Amino acid sequence: MDKATLAGMSMPLQKKTAVYWLVSVLMLLVIYKRLMPLESGDMQSFLYPWFSAILAGGYAAMAGDYANYSPPYLYLLGLASLFSPLASPIVLIKSVSIVFTFAGAAVFGLIVMEVSRNRNLALTSACFFPLIPSVAVNAAWWGQCDVIYTTFLLAAFWASIRRAPLQVVIFFGIAFSFKAQAIFFTPYLLYLVLKKELPWRYLLLIPVIYACMMLPAWLAGRPAAELASIYVNQGGYYKSLAMNAPNPWAIIEKYHLMPYAAGVLLGAAATVAASLFLVRKSLLSKYDEVTVKLWLVTMSTLASPYLLPKMHDRYFFPADVFTVLLCVIFPRYRIAAISMQIASVLVALAFLKTPDARSSLSVVASVFSSIALFWLLFKPPVSMRSEAAR
Repeated sequence: MDKATLAGMSMPLQKKTAVYWLVSVLMLLVIYKRLMPLESGDMQSFLYPWFSAILAGGYAAMAGDYANYSPPYLYLLGLASLFSPLASPIVLIKSVSIVFTFAGAAVFGLIVMEVSRNRNLALTSACFFPLIPSVAVNAAWWGQCDVIYTTFLLAAFWASIRRAPLQVVIFFGIAFSFKAQAIFFTPYLLYLVLKKELPWRYLLLIPVIYACMMLPAWLAGRPAAELASIYVNQGGYYKSLAMNAPNPWAIIEKYHLMPYAAGVLLGAAATVAASLFLVRKSLLSKYDEVTVKLWLVTMSTLASPYLLPKMHDRYFFPADVFTVLLCVIFPRYRIAAISMQIASVLVALAFLKTPDARSSLSVVASVFSSIALFWLLFKPPVSMRSEAAR
């Protein structure tokens, strides 16, 4: 086949991609413009007061313990506060997450390009990333920052398929510095270590990276012991087996089927056992490397918040993104991706619009997250070659 023929075949795809770009930009402008003015309870109770403290105190505010989020997020709010004369607090706060939504879109597209070698698919995927329902709701309506650490988890995964182990650890360390929920990625790290793609000694860099990320807050005057124990303290804020999360603990909590202490122990044990099972299954898999990696990272980010108690609704955010990523490459997993979107949007709407129905909607949402989990578990992956042939 000559070059002229190939060029002719590529033109419709390029035009189609351009149309997708235009449609996605128009949808983005309309949807995000509608969502930006909406205020959540978290915005009023937490984010506004934190932003006001930073506006009043400047850099010195980084030493305060007024926020229960890790300092790196407060640094970003500090940068946003520099633009306070130009926009309202709600716009500036949400802009932090929206900027990372575009960063996440770029990394998402890079992963699709690396895996599929399909430029049009990669560009289209990147365009529509901000329009994933749970992504748009989380960043533009809720004003939450889950897209930030998830972007770094995507970057860590991208580095892993490019066989860049040091970058994997650096990106994961940054993600963990923003949110403790980055730990859902650790079964995948264990797999890389056991496959000898990630030297175990590189893992020693994670606490170093965390310490570096805490350094500005420490220099501002916040005690080192306090910075080291942020996530430990976060774990003790609530004494509930489910916090509007779409997992089986929503049912257990609603109907008081298990004491709190017993549930915490059982959930932790189940999560460890499931993680080891997934890693072993992946190590023994006969499928090609990229297929196994995509499947494992998706299962890791979904199984952990599904089995663990004390989970909040937003802790499924990485699973939302990775199930969509898996679906883009392997359309046979579209049921898992759609189910996770339904589950996460349901619990988000329960929090944002109908708080009185939270427990009931989280029970319904847990059905959809269960469908996603079991679809991934029992629908075997296929090789990249086989999927391309279809």
